[in-house]
Amino acid sequence: MPTDGSGQAFRAVNEAIQLAAVTGAQLTLLMVVDLNKHVAAFEQVSLSGYVPAELKIAAYQFLADLMHVIPSEIKARTRVEVGNPSEVICDVADEEQSNLIVMGSRGFGTFRSMLVGSVSHYVLQQAHCPVLIVKGMPDDWDDEENYLAPADE
Repeated sequence: MPTDGSGQAFRAVNEAIQLAAVTGAQLTLLMVVDLNKHVAAFEQVSLSGYVPAELKIAAYQFLADLMHVIPSEIKARTRVEVGNPSEVICDVADEEQSNLIVMGSRGFGTFRSMLVGSVSHYVLQQAHCPVLIVKGMPDDWDDEENYLAPADE
């Protein structure tokens, strides 16, 4: 279950929770730290393979918070990796012998996917196990792409 913190990924997490509840499957919540997205090219050269600790710490913290959404009767664990999200998702699924990858899709459309690539499209084409693509945003997501926690009464 790869996640990038988006509303689409959160909706996919909810779907994965429902599937795990019915099938008894174990969930692996995966977050991939993509240096190309977070670190400028000249900084990557000077880092010489070192991943800024803040990026990994933030990923682990996000996944720890996300674990609170998963009911205690569902077995789940977290994993943070560094690299190209498309490739890492497929590699982790192979390594863990996953039976299913559940992931969100931002729905950019075919034309934009051709120009910049799509993580979900790559995984759908390259994964060695079935892939469930969950489209759309959760009902309880606001315009700022944040989860709306229930208001205190």
